[in-house]
Amino acid sequence: MKHCIRVSTAAVLALSLTACATLETDAGASVSARAYNQGMATQGADYYCGAGHCDQPPRLVSAVAPTYPTAALRAERTGQASVVFYIDEDGAVSDATLESATSPDFGQAALPAVRSWKYRPATRAGTPVRVGPMRQIIPFELEKDG
Repeated sequence: MKHCIRVSTAAVLALSLTACATLETDAGASVSARAYNQGMATQGADYYCGAGHCDQPPRLVSAVAPTYPTAALRAERTGQASVVFYIDEDGAVSDATLESATSPDFGQAALPAVRSWKYRPATRAGTPVRVGPMRQIIPFELEKDG
C-alpha cells in the first residue's frame, strides 16, 4: 500500500480556501514549493496582504510533508489536522499551534512539520514583515496500489 498526504495551500486570517491547489507527496518528502506558491498566487496578494499588512505575500522556500502516523497507517485511518501560525520577518514559522485534528496523532505529525517550513518573508515597501495568522490544513489520506 502506498500512502500519501495531500497538502493544501495556506490560508490567511483563519479562512478556509475554496479554490486552493492541492499537492500530493509521499509522507516525509519535500513539498513542491513551486506548486504551493502557485496555489497561493491564485488567491492574490490582497488575500494575504489585506489592510496594508504587506505588499508582497510570503513565498514558500522549503517544506517537508508530515510523516503519516504509524498506527494510523496500519489501521488505514485517514483524517486531517489544522495548524495556525505566523511567518516572521526572517521567513520562519512562529507561534504555530494545533487548531484541530481528527485524531491526536495527526496533530502530533502535522505541527512539527509545519514548524520546520521556511518562507521568503512578506514585505511592505521592500522591508520584511511578519504576517498571519495563516492556517494550513493537512489532510492525511491513503492511496492503495493497483
